[in-house]
Amino acid sequence: MKAIIIQQVFSSLLVVAHITAATTSRAQDAAPVTTPAQATEAALYTYKVAHDHRIGKGDGELRITETGIEYRGSSADEARHNRLWRDDDIKRLSLSKNDLRVVVYEAERIPLIPRNTPKVREGKSLRLGNERDYEFHLVEGEVTPDMVRELLTRFKRPIATSVIPDTDEESGELLFEIPVFYRQLQGGASGSLRVYEHHIVFAAEALGKSRHWRYPDIRDIGNLGRYKFEIATYEGQLGIDGKSYIFDLKRPMTSGEYDVLWTRIYEREQSPRLRPATNKKM
Repeated sequence: MKAIIIQQVFSSLLVVAHITAATTSRAQDAAPVTTPAQATEAALYTYKVAHDHRIGKGDGELRITETGIEYRGSSADEARHNRLWRDDDIKRLSLSKNDLRVVVYEAERIPLIPRNTPKVREGKSLRLGNERDYEFHLVEGEVTPDMVRELLTRFKRPIATSVIPDTDEESGELLFEIPVFYRQLQGGASGSLRVYEHHIVFAAEALGKSRHWRYPDIRDIGNLGRYKFEIATYEGQLGIDGKSYIFDLKRPMTSGEYDVLWTRIYEREQSPRLRPATNKKM
């Protein structure tokens, strides 16, 4: 009789252990990857933002500090999405006048069962890949050239920005300029391709179409013909490590201009690449 009682008690303990382990596992799976402590670092720039979730969105505050970027949810429920990223935690940044996209080194979570569904409070998600996007829409204020300059100065990973920093003193000499048309899948924009000592700017006539690239953010360049030119960057795009920009040249790029740009991109990093065969005199 004692043996039966002991066996029943032992079985009950095993059941309790399994339930506890399962509950702990669910809690760990639902926990945020990075939750900031009460930050004491002063913010250089602060924005009221809407944070895009995989399902729905929430409101909060985005803070640009001297060493990173922090998001704070404005409600107890949105606080689940609080994050603090140091500069080294960020893989890529994408900036426009009213939007900011942060890509970090983190497994993407794909929700299988949403939170607060019947009998499921925390929900279930599947982790995939090795990077994750966080997208924020500014509901007050806008991304300024000064803020972009601050990030470009300290951030070494690729930055895609349509807000051109006011860096006349840091740009160096304007080496050459060509009128161009930037091709897109639907439409495009006219403007000027300006090559400076330290970066390249596409100054678009249309609002929000301009681009700014530091030379380390450019992967490759190439003449695609007498009146077509490509700039391949390290900007991320749909699982591809890079994005290309195609420009119709409204006048041909001279061999001297191409040589100047080639030198800035490849010899800057002492690249062993041979000069492309497409670089012929016009």
